[in-house]
Amino acid sequence: MTSLASLILPVLQTMPDILAKKSLIETFDSSHHDFNIIEEGFRTLTSREQDREYLRRFFASWSQTNNSAMTVSGISNRLTLTLHRGEFAGDKLELLQTLTCLHRITDEDLAVTHRILHAQLFHEMATGIVGDDAWLQTHYIDKSAVEFKKWKDHMSLRESDLALALITTLVHEIYTHGEVEFILPLFTHWLRDTYGFGERELDRAVRWIKVHCGGTEKRHFFHAVDAMNHFEKAFSIDWSRYDHAAIVRSYMQRKAAVLKAVVLDSNA
Repeated sequence: MTSLASLILPVLQTMPDILAKKSLIETFDSSHHDFNIIEEGFRTLTSREQDREYLRRFFASWSQTNNSAMTVSGISNRLTLTLHRGEFAGDKLELLQTLTCLHRITDEDLAVTHRILHAQLFHEMATGIVGDDAWLQTHYIDKSAVEFKKWKDHMSLRESDLALALITTLVHEIYTHGEVEFILPLFTHWLRDTYGFGERELDRAVRWIKVHCGGTEKRHFFHAVDAMNHFEKAFSIDWSRYDHAAIVRSYMQRKAAVLKAVVLDSNA
């Protein structure tokens, strides 16, 4: 049976031999407990027809862990702000290349290369499955999801060291690759076999997942890798100074906490 680790680790193995590679592989490979909770959460969610209130809580909370185009764009803003304020003293061409790579992560999300904003596709998926858009009400967002987004936004937009923002982006992109590939067959069987969705209705409901599969998030991950390489040259930084493993662990623990709270504990 396909696992999240089996989707993530092979991609990490193919990344360039930058200092982060060994740490990323080892930490993801040792995240069995968190992977198990996340996988059990998605399998439990898609195992039967769910109460509408339960689904509202799930989609409201899960949405806080996705749709990160705003954060990546914010990192780009932070980089150009160093120029605007006259604080940048590094290689401007390498800074431009860093920005170019970061923007490629958000092309599809912001409808630059496709016709529809991915946020709209998520809305269509959640609303189509729940049956209404009441899931948008903030009181449905679990505190674990609030904490996840608060932490990720802090790492990307508030930490004074921009290198931490790029590491967090790298971790998010490779994890998301695994998640969407893992859940696509689960959601497809769930909506078709349990809810009786026809092909047209099903295609609309899982479109947000589908557009992130088939290499999309893998490409985003490698754009994040390239951004880190150019950032290293632009700012003359040493990646060995950073605790990549700590960021992976924090990300995985917080992601697992969301699935545990809104799916497993709610379904007990």
